[in-house]
Amino acid sequence: MAKQMQGRNRPRVAEAGLPAVSGVPTTPEPPVRRWPHPVDGTEPLQQADSALHFVHCALSYQNELLADIKALLERIAAVQEETEEETE
Repeated sequence: MAKQMQGRNRPRVAEAGLPAVSGVPTTPEPPVRRWPHPVDGTEPLQQADSALHFVHCALSYQNELLADIKALLERIAAVQEETEEETE
């Protein structure tokens, strides 16, 4: 195969002995290590017993219900205070 000339009698770079640039790195990247970590900064508890998991879920649900009840009671108290101020 004859050397091809590119403009003003210059040989092409790929045929001049230099490797062609393809965008692929010549050295391999190090392996990616993925460590499990929580998003909010607290580690999840490992439940070994299914009964403990059930109790955990039940308590979480109960806490949600109590928070809803508290919010409703605060709303009722605010409405009662407004009606008492209007009647005075």
